[in-house]
Amino acid sequence: MPVKIPAVPLERCLDSRDLSEPQVSPRGDVLVFGASQQGKAELRTHGVPEGTEELWQLEPAPSVTRGFGGGCFQWLPDASGIVYAAKTGGLWEATRGGTSACRIDTQAPVAASRFGVAISPNGEWVACVQNLCELVVVHRATGEEHVIAQPHAFVFDPVWNGDELYWQAWSQPHMPWDESEIWSAHIAQREAHVVLHRPDVSFQQLQFSAQGEIGVLSDINGWLQPYRVVAGELVALLPAGEQVECGNPQWGMGAHTWCWSPDGTEIAVARNLEGFGDLVVVSTATGEMRSIGRAVHGSLQWGSAGILALRTGAVTPTQVVRYSPTTFEREVLATSEVESAGGTWSQYELVEPTLGKVECGNYNMPYRLYSPADNQSSEQPLIVWVHGGPTDQWQVTFMARVAYWVGRGVRVMIVDHRGTSGHGRNFQQSLNGHWGEFDTADLIAAVQHAHHNGWATPKNTFLMGGSAGGFAALNAAGSAPDICAGVIALYPVVDLADSAEHSWHYEQHSIAVLVGDSPENETLYAERSPLSKVETLAQVKVLLLHGDLDTSVPMNHSITLAQSLRKAGGSVALHIMEGEGHGFRLRHNQLREYELIGEFIFTL
Repeated sequence: MPVKIPAVPLERCLDSRDLSEPQVSPRGDVLVFGASQQGKAELRTHGVPEGTEELWQLEPAPSVTRGFGGGCFQWLPDASGIVYAAKTGGLWEATRGGTSACRIDTQAPVAASRFGVAISPNGEWVACVQNLCELVVVHRATGEEHVIAQPHAFVFDPVWNGDELYWQAWSQPHMPWDESEIWSAHIAQREAHVVLHRPDVSFQQLQFSAQGEIGVLSDINGWLQPYRVVAGELVALLPAGEQVECGNPQWGMGAHTWCWSPDGTEIAVARNLEGFGDLVVVSTATGEMRSIGRAVHGSLQWGSAGILALRTGAVTPTQVVRYSPTTFEREVLATSEVESAGGTWSQYELVEPTLGKVECGNYNMPYRLYSPADNQSSEQPLIVWVHGGPTDQWQVTFMARVAYWVGRGVRVMIVDHRGTSGHGRNFQQSLNGHWGEFDTADLIAAVQHAHHNGWATPKNTFLMGGSAGGFAALNAAGSAPDICAGVIALYPVVDLADSAEHSWHYEQHSIAVLVGDSPENETLYAERSPLSKVETLAQVKVLLLHGDLDTSVPMNHSITLAQSLRKAGGSVALHIMEGEGHGFRLRHNQLREYELIGEFIFTL
């Protein structure tokens, strides 16, 4: 008699931590990385090549990022300690192994929000970004500081090359993946000038080799890939014909999906293969490329100790890994998995997704399908899940939520509608002017494809998404209520006109680009908002979850929609998560989220 594989318990899904920003000291002997759990962030250390993981307790606490982002801290050039951005504001210096820190930007306001820490090679100056829009340089010894005057609305990722400071910059109406530039200024003159600019081209992740060569990611050929900059011209570092993305949309600072080798003769690049990942090493002279590790990689750093990275996959909880400098043999230094009453992830049967495409006229829409091994019928529920952004992509990383539902017999279909990154610039840019239209149509087509293939029926299909993903799910159900039984929308956008006025300033200006910048905007905003589809949306049941501290999409969006659906006679449940922003971090709220969704999809 076959042994029944146990479903993943909630404890195992909730007991984990986010890892970020691994950095090895300039001496190559100590690794520091960020770890956050249940809203609490900290730095941890690990000896290289061997050592025990330890908590580095700092006061004030560091403003650690999540995922593949960075910019919270940087090692001092002499490896004596770090400079970091504190959660409560300001730049602080901590001696290696110490617990107390000394503030270095003493001329700044107490709660100044600063990030993107970059220390000059001589250790004299610290550059950072304030409020995503100002480039600030602080003298480490005296606290003297200067704001670098430059013409753009947003700046990211300062990088030093000697006494010259470089950064990425862009202005409205663009987002950094639409069009961005590289600028620089010498610390003495502090006069900014443009280094790289091309109309309708994105530049990001500027890096210098040890020999002073400039490298950058650019989508000038339609795919975000690494280039060497020679006399202002771009020279491809990947072999000709490589149609893969090697970077992601920038929702924050500090992404490192490529890096130079210590001698500048090779680069390491994280390639995106239809959502799956592949870490390759490429010769800068010949373009010869070899794969050293499958799975999604990020936060790449290549030093004397080898290649350091974050690594994750569908069945692999996030790891901090080191690839040997000689053999590229992989060593796991830390993992996101923590001790849990739910046991270890290895005792559960986790599944890899299968890739597929929905033929939609003149384009194909990619998706990834997670199917339980023992579910070959259409009787179990199907969740059609939509990423946020809308310019984003859920690569095949470790997602406890997906593992949880698949373990309960639920199929999960991850949809890459038009506008999704990872499939080239043309596919990503195709949503501009059509948000609320193309993503809605693509989601409906994906659901119909699932039904045609016998993966579910309308009575047990649920559309689900957060933020822009919730917007698409609600719009699709409101446009074609016969395709699903219900919608699960987490902190969704429901009113485009309100979002254009009150959403996060970083992306607020992009709404006109995504919807269409024309005199008819007011009409388009209304037509493409879920609020305009209340009468038909009321034909399916709706679950809304929203944080009361959300500043990206204020909770009045969900409250207004719930009131309108009830007035129309719909079945709607609204739950406000106290103490939460745009996403749920606290354990009791995460538990509540799982339980509410479970009740929703298993109660017909």
